Amino acid sequence: MTDTQASSPGPVTLEELIALNDEIAALARSGVPLHSGLAELGADMPGRLGRFATIVARRTERGESLEEIFLEFSSELPGVYLAVVRAGLRSGRLPAALEALATSIRRVSQTRRGVAAAMLYPLLIFVLAWALFAFFTARVAPSLLLGFDRLEVAGRGLFTAVAALGPTAHYWGPAVPLIIAVLLPAWWYGSTRATAAEPRWSAALFGWMPWMGSTLRLSRAATFVEILALLVESRVPLHEAVLLAGEASGDAALMPAARALADRLQRGESPCADELRRSGAAFPPLLRWLIAAGRRRDALLPALRHAAETYRRRAEQRAALAQVFLPVLLLIAVGGSVALLYALTLFVPYVSMLKALT
Repeated sequence: MTDTQASSPGPVTLEELIALNDEIAALARSGVPLHSGLAELGADMPGRLGRFATIVARRTERGESLEEIFLEFSSELPGVYLAVVRAGLRSGRLPAALEALATSIRRVSQTRRGVAAAMLYPLLIFVLAWALFAFFTARVAPSLLLGFDRLEVAGRGLFTAVAALGPTAHYWGPAVPLIIAVLLPAWWYGSTRATAAEPRWSAALFGWMPWMGSTLRLSRAATFVEILALLVESRVPLHEAVLLAGEASGDAALMPAARALADRLQRGESPCADELRRSGAAFPPLLRWLIAAGRRRDALLPALRHAAETYRRRAEQRAALAQVFLPVLLLIAVGGSVALLYALTLFVPYVSMLKALT
């Protein structure tokens, strides 16, 4: 049994990954040996983070590289993290690469908290409305339907269908709250794992919400451009830089496009804007223009830095919009649906009954 298998700390949470990432970046920037700094962190921090830091400290002291260590922990760490470490080591700018990724990871963590806060109140309203609807179909609707039938009230077809649900309300009534009670903790648990930093998982967990998908896409684009700028600045060949940056972004659409572009650049071909545009939405428009405009390092590097700042700023703007408007939008959607349901099932037949009485 290997050292990794014998002392694996288990899956790392998103917050633990942020803390570990910040610690490694700070140690690398300050010039303190990783093994001594991480050993102190392992002694100070309880739980998985402390065990993980201790394992990494022990193995780096033996001369193993971070890339080799993290590769063996691929089941505990997201693949995008290993790709960023690889790009940082290749550029000789590991702290800057980790800081670029830290911004994206924090964006995922903020998105998780924002989505949870936005969903909480609308879900409570929905569960309460569902319980009242089940009680209404089981207890109230059958009695009212008798009165509607005796008065021969017109337009009671929908109300009749609702009353027919009453005998089975004790089955489907508790089912929906129970499903929510199971899915919500499962979603929360999955969103706390470090794997939520993987773009495919973050898209599945949060990307379906308004503004959240575009926020995460812009954040991944910013990470791609920042890593690419670091590699270009370190004079890594452009084809290799594009490939490493694509892997560091973790974007499922961008990585194959980056590999195809890297192949063309390695063959000495200069792709034009039209060819990059045919790659679809993989490359953001600004990045397509930068790559097609020229390959001079002195011109490309400032443009990449400006593009990274632009994408970061746009991601922050989308996140701010989601923070303000997402709870309101969900509340209107849920509250409006509940109001419409009760209007159709109760008030419309009730108004028809009043008209029949007059």
